[in-house]
Amino acid sequence: MRQLGLALFGLALLTAPAPAQQSTQADDLDRQLSEQETSLRLDPNNVAALQSRAVIWFRRGDYDKAIADFTEVIRLTKGSAVSYNNRATAYLRMDEFGKAIADYNRAIGLGHRSAYADRGLAYAKTGKYDLAFADFDSALAIDPGSAIAFADRARTYVLQSRLDRALQDFDKAIALNPNMALLYKERGEARFTLNEYENTVADLTKAISLDPRNIEALFTRGKAYSQLNRFEEAIADYTAAIEFAGNRRVKNHAIAYVARGSAYQLTRQYQAALADYDKALEIDPASADALAERGTTYLKLKQVGRGLADLDKSVFLEPDNAGHRNARGVALAETGQIDKALEDFSRALSLDPKLFKAFLNRGQVYASKRRFDEAINDYDAAAKLRPADAEVFYCRGSAYAKKGEADRARADLKKALRLKPVYREATQALDGLEGRGKK
Repeated sequence: MRQLGLALFGLALLTAPAPAQQSTQADDLDRQLSEQETSLRLDPNNVAALQSRAVIWFRRGDYDKAIADFTEVIRLTKGSAVSYNNRATAYLRMDEFGKAIADYNRAIGLGHRSAYADRGLAYAKTGKYDLAFADFDSALAIDPGSAIAFADRARTYVLQSRLDRALQDFDKAIALNPNMALLYKERGEARFTLNEYENTVADLTKAISLDPRNIEALFTRGKAYSQLNRFEEAIADYTAAIEFAGNRRVKNHAIAYVARGSAYQLTRQYQAALADYDKALEIDPASADALAERGTTYLKLKQVGRGLADLDKSVFLEPDNAGHRNARGVALAETGQIDKALEDFSRALSLDPKLFKAFLNRGQVYASKRRFDEAINDYDAAAKLRPADAEVFYCRGSAYAKKGEADRARADLKKALRLKPVYREATQALDGLEGRGKK
């Protein structure tokens, strides 16, 4: 009985093939699986076939089946270090961290020293950061050029929100293994969190060139394009992610429809947006994001009743979501329920004190009630959050004008026009102010 030492090389699978090879392998997985199952029908105890089939299951994301095959290999080989390591990695993918750590312990005990790095990541996932960093130190002492160790340590820094340190380690891992799509994807995700959207696009474009069917990379690049107001490119990425995902009725698939719907909404393709939100809710009826976005789209279409109904549901499902509270506040204000709108905006700001739109919206409601000092306080807070946003200076300038403070009003309106030279409302407000000054 021949034993095959076919390791998964840790969570990152840092032996990724070149793009053409990777595409061919993806296309050939079914054929490879059929070949291994033929071998196992001839000899159910064929360790090489079991190990190979387990790796195929793993690469397809069928971790339960991979674990079953690795377990059988362990039984037949009386304890294979590689198989313990591989089963641990499958457990890690399933977030079964205790089982993963136990198997990594066995692999290390049997001499599989490359398991230190991934055991470190398993410790990190359970919040045991001291043990995690100790394992990364051990891994790098054994192999100072371990891309796996640098990558796993980077992932741990991400868990701790130490993103600058994470980027440094991703850089080292990529320098050691420049053809690994996963590393570019994860570095891109870290850069997205840091609002480095151009760099995010660059990293994820590289990841996609190495792995054209990488759904997560397509989805996150779509988000980055949206942040850059490159909505058509965002829509193309979301569409590709949806198509590659196929007909999966899972929450992550619903999120892709919500994201594409938002991009359609921002380009005023409202019917396409509604169709995507409907699809998301068909997949996940409890998607508060889909309800909130659909409600906002109904508001833009002046279907305020339908919009408010959806936003009520989104707040019911996620009462501590600041964005949903803010969106419902807009709907309430449009239906004349001013006090309730103020409650929602204030609640949103208590949940997220940096929510620019909630300050702006509450300020506008205060201004409509002639509570100009409170409005100006909210516009001040909004201006600190987005000092290059023309709308906030137009709103504050309008409030100063209504309060009778012409000089301050004039300064804000001029600043709004410097930031946005073609701004009809600001121009009209400034012209009206100058006209009154000449009388």
